[in-house]
Amino acid sequence: MSDLKIFLIYAIALILVMLLAEMAYRWLKLDTEWTRKIAHVGSGIVALTYPKFVDNHWVVLALTLSFTFILYFSKKMGWFQSIFSIERKSYGELFFVWTTWFLFLIFQATGNPIYYYIPFAIVVFADPAAALIGQSFPIRIYKIKGHQKSFGGSLTFFIISLFIIVLFLPSSDFSGNDFGLFVVTSALILTLVEAVSFKGLDNLSIPITALFLLKIFM
Repeated sequence: MSDLKIFLIYAIALILVMLLAEMAYRWLKLDTEWTRKIAHVGSGIVALTYPKFVDNHWVVLALTLSFTFILYFSKKMGWFQSIFSIERKSYGELFFVWTTWFLFLIFQATGNPIYYYIPFAIVVFADPAAALIGQSFPIRIYKIKGHQKSFGGSLTFFIISLFIIVLFLPSSDFSGNDFGLFVVTSALILTLVEAVSFKGLDNLSIPITALFLLKIFM
């Protein structure tokens, strides 16, 4: 299949995810925090298939640039309120889009898909789950630089990160108890990074930290 066809298929898939979030916002009257997570997880699942079906990083860059412009002009024009009608200032959607290209470049440079799957899957699943659990069940609230977090949300992030690392990382690459130590230590460090990242920066800081941990300890 040509690069153009692959680009068009992915572009349509990502636009459909955004439209689904918008329909949930307008028709089901879901809160923006939930519809943002629908767009986040849905587009993340689509992007998680890049290493399987995309051979050329220029395709991913073209998608990244296209959706950067779409997001920028949608925000300016007041479109896609399911994503942008939040009171707090956040650049998370832009960090998220560019993270996919950055991780894809690392994957192609190393030839190892775990450098894409582990950092990105944690952003796609652990981060929104922590936010929703933290908001829905605000267990033991704490604040960092005026930003509210909860131990319930942080615990959720830790558990899902732990599961993702175990799922994708071959234990055969480690000896003895090193695998368990790496998994727990990495999940804990990533949880701390998520706790101190604000304005959507976690969509960038988490994958960079995960890459650093994988590169250093493997």
